Amino acid sequence: MPALTEPGIGAPPPIVPRPPRGWGEGNSGNESDASRSAGTARIAIYLGMFASTVTFVALVLAMFVRRGLATNNDWHRLDVPPLLWWNTAALLLSSVAIDMSRRAFLAGNRPRFRVLWLTGTLLGTWFLIGQALNWKFLADHGFYMRHNPASAFFYVLTWAHAAHVIGALAALYFVLVRALAFPYIPLNRNVMGVSAIFWHFLDVMWLALMSIFVFWS
Repeated sequence: MPALTEPGIGAPPPIVPRPPRGWGEGNSGNESDASRSAGTARIAIYLGMFASTVTFVALVLAMFVRRGLATNNDWHRLDVPPLLWWNTAALLLSSVAIDMSRRAFLAGNRPRFRVLWLTGTLLGTWFLIGQALNWKFLADHGFYMRHNPASAFFYVLTWAHAAHVIGALAALYFVLVRALAFPYIPLNRNVMGVSAIFWHFLDVMWLALMSIFVFWS
């Protein structure tokens, strides 16, 4: 008669299901994936910023060359529209608000993050609306693309910058809607980070353009 054994003695060890990859101790897999995703997003936005910089530099160089080749005094001085200064202030304040919002997000202060991101997005929207008002102001005062190379380059440069602003605002509004409509679902900080980086880039680009406009006026 076989000897009785205590339960579990001599039996095979129980099979313990392994957790999904990336859910182990320390979440090392998730952190690694997040790090790679953040690196890819930053590389993509840096490449976009480089391409945009090359485009604006080419346009500015073309303006300088055209200014030097002006014949028959066809380059008429273009004063900086007064509203352009208010637009510049709105864009600067928008960039400050977006950066403060990003810092509030990293600090875990979600209500402050949402309020500041909303403020920065609305100021950026005002900048774009103000640009349209500036174009109408110039047209009402007889500054068109034809017959005046100075105003033509002003339109081209501001239109190119506005096109970039529209794309950047779309990203800002995406983060805003995501934060307001789904406040209890974790927000991907990579989207927020690259949106803020590109917005600051457009701020610096606009300051450079404003310096050129003031110089030529």
